[in-house]
Amino acid sequence: MNSNIEINREMVMRRREMTRDECMEVEMTPAQKEVFLVIDEWWRRYGFGPSIRDICRIRGKGGMGNTHEIVKRLVKLGVVKKVSRGQRSVRPVWINFKTLE
Repeated sequence: MNSNIEINREMVMRRREMTRDECMEVEMTPAQKEVFLVIDEWWRRYGFGPSIRDICRIRGKGGMGNTHEIVKRLVKLGVVKKVSRGQRSVRPVWINFKTLE
């Protein structure tokens, strides 16, 4: 019996996600903070992510392009996650599907 064990040396430890309090401490512009809070509250209320159009409507803004850029910056800051080409896929990083009620 050949018991060769292959080791995947490219495996990296999974990054620990931030808590809601840690997300709130991240330095954001006022517009980024506003969008983050809209996303956070939407998840708390409905259990799924808002669309870009929903975020614009709540903020009272007409242009979706700027809001989309803000969401992309929030992803880079590490306070939200988004599945590319996924609708309503944006969510705060502190929400994981194991803890959803």
